[in-house]
Amino acid sequence: MSGQRQISLRGVEVHNLQAIDLDIPHRKLIVLCGVSGSGKSSLALDTLYAEGQRRYIESFSAYARQFLERLEKPDCERIDGIPPAIAVTNKSTNRSSRATVGTATETADYLRLLFARIGRVFCRKCGEEVRRDSPQSAARALAALAPGTRYLVAFPIALAEGVDREELAASLKEDGFLRVVAGGRLVDLSTEPLPESPASDAANGSLYVVVDRLKSDGVSEERLRDSLETGFAKGNGRCHALVDGDVNVGTAYTLDGRPWRRWGFSTRLVCENCDIEYPAPEPRLYSFNSPLGACPGCEGFGNVIDIDMDLVVPDRTKSIREGAIAPWNSPAYMHELDELMELADDYDIPVDVPFAEIDERQVRLIAEGIPERSFGGLSGFFDWLQRRKYKMHIRVFLSRWRSYRTCPACNGARLRPEALATRVGGRNLAEVSAMKIRDAAAFFRALALGEFERTVGRTMLEQVEHRLGYLEQVGLGYLTLDRTLRTLSGGEARRVALTSSLGSSLVNMLYVLDEPSIGLHPRDIGQLITAIRGLRDRLNTVVVVEHEESIIRAADQVIEIGPGAGERGGQVIFQGTPEEMEQDPESLTGDYLAGRRGIRPSGRRRGPDHGWIRLAGARGNNLDNITVEFPLGLLCLVTGVSGSGKSTLVQGTLYPALCRRLHKDASKPYDHDDVFGDGQIDDVIMVDQSPIGRSP
Repeated sequence: MSGQRQISLRGVEVHNLQAIDLDIPHRKLIVLCGVSGSGKSSLALDTLYAEGQRRYIESFSAYARQFLERLEKPDCERIDGIPPAIAVTNKSTNRSSRATVGTATETADYLRLLFARIGRVFCRKCGEEVRRDSPQSAARALAALAPGTRYLVAFPIALAEGVDREELAASLKEDGFLRVVAGGRLVDLSTEPLPESPASDAANGSLYVVVDRLKSDGVSEERLRDSLETGFAKGNGRCHALVDGDVNVGTAYTLDGRPWRRWGFSTRLVCENCDIEYPAPEPRLYSFNSPLGACPGCEGFGNVIDIDMDLVVPDRTKSIREGAIAPWNSPAYMHELDELMELADDYDIPVDVPFAEIDERQVRLIAEGIPERSFGGLSGFFDWLQRRKYKMHIRVFLSRWRSYRTCPACNGARLRPEALATRVGGRNLAEVSAMKIRDAAAFFRALALGEFERTVGRTMLEQVEHRLGYLEQVGLGYLTLDRTLRTLSGGEARRVALTSSLGSSLVNMLYVLDEPSIGLHPRDIGQLITAIRGLRDRLNTVVVVEHEESIIRAADQVIEIGPGAGERGGQVIFQGTPEEMEQDPESLTGDYLAGRRGIRPSGRRRGPDHGWIRLAGARGNNLDNITVEFPLGLLCLVTGVSGSGKSTLVQGTLYPALCRRLHKDASKPYDHDDVFGDGQIDDVIMVDQSPIGRSP
């Protein structure tokens, strides 16, 4: 490839391509244009990307190749000078509930490394920093005490239930330890026995074996270090200094009726104040996809599936007698409603008023049941169904009344408390992930780190800043890193996929981008072009399939495939600069660029008023409690800049709200007050960007 300055294609007959010959220069921005179905994707994805990827994979061992996607060899005579290829298409997007903006752009991976390497652990109970200590670091800390300060070097000892105190005292004396601190006083074992004290002494740190008595300005470094090494060794990695006087270290402690301070050191990550041990920082601890780091309550999903009272009681204007409790309206479970009706009078539960007017105590009785009357309520009913969910129809029935809610254990952070105890710049990983990307980028740019932390975390910080910068550059600064991919619009998801390529530092690659401007407002196209040019300027070859005029004009070279679609396409109509294309009379795209052709707007149809559907109080994601009326019988367009809330309004709120009214299965709509006018329509159908089918 070193001698090649271009990709040479000869006799390509993939799909409808008609044995085309083409030379594509390296390290340029190439735009493929033409009418839909002319063969652009066949050339870009099924030929260039497929061959570049196939040859790269062939360089691996047979063992490694079995784990990678195998692409078919394109139907052609030969292809020369093709570099390894990466494609960014709509298929690149992972729609799993575990896939987030952070994981898709690999930012989360670098953040995990960063927190594992330079993160500082703070106790989740008292807020004090938890450090690992050694005899050397403890000696340096004690040497910094004010001159003349007296202290005892001691190690804690655990008292098992029923321990023989005489034997323990004899064992300590045999090892050369003559003093212990027990029950808040200093005891000399050579003159008195070990006093009786509760077994909880060791738990609250009041039973210590004294190794040495020292003064801060009258001790040699060797003696201090030797005493600390003995304390760490005998205390299983834990050692304490009991400091005389009111100094600003450790926690308050009373010894012989006088105020002392207890200063703990440990070779493990243990908070000496609260006696809570933290796991050693490692990347897996900060991953919600790992059992080591995932919140045990939601297993790393951030939400749990539970019975939703809004689904159980869909119409709160109905009374219990009129069938407000939807699961008990079916003949199979009507007996549950009959039981409730029988005991309603005894427990003052109104059955003839709207459900919305029933007070909290009465709703709790309906939900939790009345054990003394053998009435399980909704909770007992669903538990009974849960035990029978091995039957398909029971599983389907159960799913109708459940929805996702934020995990109460982690409040949506996805990580276990031990992982959230680690902070960088005063914030834990969940807090950083919940920041808007533009705010997170500013946070890392302003991050104040010491020289050691800056050196250790340099690579991770660079990669995080690059990726956050590219997300800003392609107009996604309003998203958060913990936003799940399935909640993004098609245009947002494609730009997130693009960022994982833009944020990498690869050179001499072939990047194939399939219509990256889809879903973008014209205001954001300029940022996208800047990002794509940055990819080219890193000595990569960039091939873009595109219809957007501004991207075509930004290309180094334009290749038009056509002239028509299907059998009438598959030929190279034009290859050259955008300026040359405008002058070419054979180029259909050139006619539009030069203004010789254009799209003439047709007159708007003003038919009779067919009514409207009104969505009130929509406030999902970034919607600001808006009320919108959609006219019926017309083509109605919802527009706005990328990220303004179009998909949230139409796909996330209006569609599922109408489905719920029409008794169709759909996901739970985002928060809104109500939807009106649904009685004027018979059905609602969603046509989105997801593939029509996956089966061959």
